[in-house]
Amino acid sequence: MRFLCFATALAVLGAGCATGVPLERLEAQVLEADRWRREYEAERERSEAFALRLAQLESALERLRLERAEAEQARAALLEELVRTEADRHALEEHNTQLLALEREVNELKELKEMHEELSDVWYESALERARRRLNNPPQPAVPPAAGNVAPTSP
Repeated sequence: MRFLCFATALAVLGAGCATGVPLERLEAQVLEADRWRREYEAERERSEAFALRLAQLESALERLRLERAEAEQARAALLEELVRTEADRHALEEHNTQLLALEREVNELKELKEMHEELSDVWYESALERARRRLNNPPQPAVPPAAGNVAPTSP
């Protein structure tokens, strides 16, 4: 780039000298060329800085897109897990209901068993009491004494 500017300046000087252009005018043209070159370099540096900033922004945008895609995948996975968890919860609630029903039945069976034992005890006690009464009370004669058959009393 410097070589181009230097060559241009020499060409202008050479052409100016050949045409008879005054030296001040040539110097003004060289100064103007230098000013344009500095502006060009400044603009190029700004463009490079802008391109760098644009690349950084594009990179940040791509990271955000990736993060958004990951977040969407995580959201979908969480929704699937939520559906599975909800199904498990319903199954557990149903199982719990069945267990509560079985527990009630077991309690009822225990109560019935206790009642059966109490009734067995009562029946056994009743049968035992009847047997004791029969043993304590001798059986009565089967034939009742007739009015004419009175047994003599002992003196």
